[in-house]
Amino acid sequence: MYSCIKLLRPSQWIKNLLLFIPLFFSGNIKADSLIMVCAGIICFCIASSLGYILNDWIDKKKDINHPEKKNRPFAEGSITPTEGFLIWVGLFFLLLFILLVFPFPYSFILCLLCYLSLSISYSLYFREIVLLDIFVISFGFLLRILAGGAVADVKVSKWLFMSIFFLSILISVAKRKSEILMLKEDAGNYRKNLIRYRSEDLSKMLWVMAGVSLVVYALYCVEKKNDLIYSIIPATYGIIRFCILAEQGKASDPVELFLKDIQLVVVSALFLIFIAIRIYAMSTTPS
Repeated sequence: MYSCIKLLRPSQWIKNLLLFIPLFFSGNIKADSLIMVCAGIICFCIASSLGYILNDWIDKKKDINHPEKKNRPFAEGSITPTEGFLIWVGLFFLLLFILLVFPFPYSFILCLLCYLSLSISYSLYFREIVLLDIFVISFGFLLRILAGGAVADVKVSKWLFMSIFFLSILISVAKRKSEILMLKEDAGNYRKNLIRYRSEDLSKMLWVMAGVSLVVYALYCVEKKNDLIYSIIPATYGIIRFCILAEQGKASDPVELFLKDIQLVVVSALFLIFIAIRIYAMSTTPS
């Protein structure tokens, strides 16, 4: 049972909370919208697990030689390919059932289908193409934001969209940078496109994306005109902290890093609490 759960990578489901962002920033959370967003998050959790299972099955031989991924179920042999296939099929039909039960808008279903297609295409092809692999990972974050806006019937601000886009590029670059530092001379043996990246170039991209992300987010805050601009302080601290850790090779799994690094946990909590207070407790009009 533990191996089955590990195969789904539930720790990565936290990424799907991005669907909640458009509703959260709208300043107008209603019960029916919240229920639909939660249902949408469940759909994306299932869809992401479908992608993880396929990816782990394809990489099972390479993962054996990876310092961290060797403990994945397929790599360590705790889950057979047949068992993995049955779990995949079961999850797929569960996803179909949820889509039939809830009245999701077509735009949400389209985002979900695009995400599934992108996830499968990444595992089969795109991850071996330099730079495009980074953008494909980033598009997965953007699709979550668009799906969240669609299911909550909230228009996604262009500044919020760009903030998430540049931040997702930052996270993707940090992941590649950390993988190269962690695997060192074995990077090419694990994935060919890793040796096509230069560590110095990734460092430059990392800090450029950090700066652009903060500037675009600041412009979004100015647009809202409800003192959200002060949230740029914890945002700046958090992004710089993340970049420093990425330069040390500690961001190969960004989600795990955000959950384990106490400074990132605290500054993220302060960031969200401040925004919640400004939007819901002190603001007279929805943001």
